[in-house]
Amino acid sequence: MPVPALEGRPNTTGFEWLWEAFVMLSSCRQSGMGIGPIPWTAIQRYAEVHGFDEEETWLVHGVTRHLDDIFIRHHNEKQRG
Repeated sequence: MPVPALEGRPNTTGFEWLWEAFVMLSSCRQSGMGIGPIPWTAIQRYAEVHGFDEEETWLVHGVTRHLDDIFIRHHNEKQRG
């Protein structure tokens, strides 16, 4: 059954590994009085462990940073009520 809200959505097939990286790396953030961003060093180490080339490393850094900014913004807005 077609879902109108999903029509015109970009095809993300093949990029699931970026979401998986974000989810895995989310466990590396510091928390306390609030939540902190995922450290650059954690993203870099993730890329190294997975043997990413330079382009994949750049991509995982950029996408993770972007998703993390959205996540933190959403979390902070939710905390404010």
